[in-house]
Amino acid sequence: MQNTIIASISKRGGGLDNAGGLSHALGLSRSAFTLAEVLITLGIIGVVAAMTLPAIIQKNNDKQIITGLKKTYSILSQALIKAQLTYGFVDTWEYDTSDANQGTTPQNMKKVFETIEPELKVLKVCEDRPGCWHKGKSKNLNGDNITMRDSVGIGSSILIFKLADGTNISMDDFSIDLSNFGINYNKSGYVFWIDANGDKKPNTVGRDIFAFALTNKGLVPAGIDVKDCTKDKGFIPGVTCTSRIFLEGKIEH
Repeated sequence: MQNTIIASISKRGGGLDNAGGLSHALGLSRSAFTLAEVLITLGIIGVVAAMTLPAIIQKNNDKQIITGLKKTYSILSQALIKAQLTYGFVDTWEYDTSDANQGTTPQNMKKVFETIEPELKVLKVCEDRPGCWHKGKSKNLNGDNITMRDSVGIGSSILIFKLADGTNISMDDFSIDLSNFGINYNKSGYVFWIDANGDKKPNTVGRDIFAFALTNKGLVPAGIDVKDCTKDKGFIPGVTCTSRIFLEGKIEH
């Protein structure tokens, strides 16, 4: 039918070159976007992108942080298990900090680290001094500084080391129970603060810095015995969410 119409138009002299006449005869209308319409469309696309891209980027960053965290946990946990072949079961370890002063690393801590070091790809070791931790202060989940020790690490009388993949770890010991970390363990224990993305920001507990304690159950995440880390935040807001983030594999605050 359409071919018949086109042939009829051609016989009348309209010709196939007459695009306007042909479109009119076929009942078609010419459609085109005006400059204003194009600009409006691009503006809408820009607004949507501005609203969604940060969330997508953040989600991707969080995924990388958690992947790195789990990798570091696995390596560190295995190294600490092997350390018990030298020092015996963790409950028998010495945590004497009588020689510890801010700016120094306790001898017992050094001994433990020297045992696990061969199992780790360590790039640099810092005995309670800057150089193995990110520059600036670490923050809690509320955005407050958690230590006055700029660029050193978390805790006092600590040992900090940087792995070859850029992960920073601050090793501290607690001579009291670990209830402040949301862990039901009434003995002394070493705490490992893992900055999963190294020197990169946000350098915040509960976002990219997570605490794990060495107990008779192995290396356990802070908050393992806490039901709701948003209510029971521990002594540092965000620290008890380590367990939920580690087990669920997502960061949601």
